[in-house]
Amino acid sequence: MTIDLRWIASHSASCFHAAEAIARRLDFVDAPLREALAAPSQGLTQQMKMDGLPEKPLWRHLVALSCQIENNQELAQVALRKAAGHDAATPGRVAALAGRIADVEAAVGRAIPDLVDQLVHRGRPLREQWEARGPGLLAAVASLSDLRLLVPSADVVLVHPALGGGGGAHLLTNSVRIEAVLTNNVPELPEVVRLAWLLAQLNCDLPLFSDGLRPDRLPQLAQLAMVPIVLKAAERVELAELNEASIRRAVDAWHLEKSANMDLTSVLIVWWETFRESKPSWNVALAALDRMLYPIDGEELQNP
Repeated sequence: MTIDLRWIASHSASCFHAAEAIARRLDFVDAPLREALAAPSQGLTQQMKMDGLPEKPLWRHLVALSCQIENNQELAQVALRKAAGHDAATPGRVAALAGRIADVEAAVGRAIPDLVDQLVHRGRPLREQWEARGPGLLAAVASLSDLRLLVPSADVVLVHPALGGGGGAHLLTNSVRIEAVLTNNVPELPEVVRLAWLLAQLNCDLPLFSDGLRPDRLPQLAQLAMVPIVLKAAERVELAELNEASIRRAVDAWHLEKSANMDLTSVLIVWWETFRESKPSWNVALAALDRMLYPIDGEELQNP
């Protein structure tokens, strides 16, 4: 099963992927980049706080839109409108946010002046692995879930490997970002499996799957539900295994949000076993996971 992929090496997406990772306090393998980005990333976060903006949605839109919109003023305006509504994009807020965006991009440009050329080179192994193993992996995902979950086409945005392996799915822009690592830093979880996990999330926002779910929770539900599905698919094509250890490893390696009050691995195991036995429609499965994660409406998982 083939998805038409457009591969993009992006300087701007690399900038905000890394800056958001600093804001989330994720572990870097690129210490010099972290040092170079520490102050501008903090400045961007502080600007969000000072303007009373919703940080998580704004980061999400900045990362997703950065490879599509080159002008910083326009990027700031569109991200503000999508994250906080049309009225949030006042001229003052747009100008201030665009300034902080420019600071982040300038810091990365000084730290890695040939970033795009590096990404083109580093992305080749992943692209070759995907062409060899990706179609079979996606066919297994479709057979385990719903064929309609697979998008016909998508953008794969290559970003700098700040974390030694990372990425995210952008449902609203039909794109994924993935760090262009040269090797599988977690041998039990090849990067081609991460890419399948990201791509498999993109159609979870279709109304037939997401009706009745809170839009702000949907990205998290999509990424969590696809963990056991993709691991089982990878098991079928002999790329990985599905068990408690592999789920726990994926939760860590794929940088999923956790809660101090919930064992996410245990939740996913129970959800998967129920899904495997009862074989509900995908919208019912997502709704069930939503109830397991949020037994009291309004409580949310927090960043690690």
